[in-house]
Amino acid sequence: MKHFVASFLLLLLGTALAQSKVKAGPWPTAGKVPEGWVVHNTKNYHVQSQCGIDKAKRLGTHMEAMLVAYRKMFKPDKDGTKQQTIKLFATENEFHRYGAPASAAAYYSSSDREMVCYDTGKWSDDLTPAAVKTGPETRLDRLRRRMSRFDEMMTMDLLGCAAHEGWHQYYHWLVVSDVDLPSWINEGMGDYFYTAAPNRQKKKAAAELGRINSGRLWILQAAKRQDEMVPLDRFITMLQSDYYENASVCYAQGWAFCQFLLHGQNGKYAKVIPNYVNGVKNDTNWQNVQTKVFKGLDLKAMDAEFKAYIDTMKPEVDDPFDPAAMDPEGDAGGGAPVPEPVPPTGGGQPGGGSGG
Repeated sequence: MKHFVASFLLLLLGTALAQSKVKAGPWPTAGKVPEGWVVHNTKNYHVQSQCGIDKAKRLGTHMEAMLVAYRKMFKPDKDGTKQQTIKLFATENEFHRYGAPASAAAYYSSSDREMVCYDTGKWSDDLTPAAVKTGPETRLDRLRRRMSRFDEMMTMDLLGCAAHEGWHQYYHWLVVSDVDLPSWINEGMGDYFYTAAPNRQKKKAAAELGRINSGRLWILQAAKRQDEMVPLDRFITMLQSDYYENASVCYAQGWAFCQFLLHGQNGKYAKVIPNYVNGVKNDTNWQNVQTKVFKGLDLKAMDAEFKAYIDTMKPEVDDPFDPAAMDPEGDAGGGAPVPEPVPPTGGGQPGGGSGG
């Protein structure tokens, strides 16, 4: 028994020592790189990878495309000469052992000045085509196919999480001062960037923005039907603690409100978010900035427009729990009875709980 306890303690000590070698911040020389890690430097990012050089390059390529998108929307008045650090852990356990928040898939640490993530197994740049089943499809086959797409969509995308946290990283570099942002724009824009896709048509092009976050949309449309959305005049003043009290609805509403401002009403509100972020570069009081940005705008009318906009939004992945969409043409294929699905609960959404 004593031998077992001693061996167990040595194992724990060895694990702790191995983790202690993973230092925060950049690793400027080869001697600073821990065993099992590689470093890939792009023009603007210092990517530290426990997943090999190929994934480090893929992550670096996407973040360069995201940086073009961040800069295009929020123009800097300074050059970015210092590379931003990104750590990519191989497993969720190692990621949390390093110090990640319990519910996070990625996070940005302003104190360590680094973005940290782990390989979730899902990469949105993976172009491997899904297997296609041939022959008649029964109702049960359709449910399985829809559930498979749903499960795949609900798995957090590594590049999406990095794009979300990369926004926090860019904001802290852009503003310099530690200026609070209301969560609707801080987390809402993170989720907006989560859905970005690399532009493969042009080299050094911005990532493609504005895609629908299907999981967030399902939650928000359900909240709207049940009259559980937060009134806009209160929603835009919420800070993190209040936002987290109703995280599932608030994260969904924050993403959709940013989507609405940037793409809705024929561009009527497209300058609200860029003006807001540009404002906090010069004024550390976000309340002052918010007053200026929303001055002259009728929030009650905007709230009504926003809710009408939500009704026009369509998810890019079918809701497997929607019986109307499950069997629109009748069950010509027959098959076994379909089990009653259990709808998702809580805020278990890609990009959510990012710790950002």
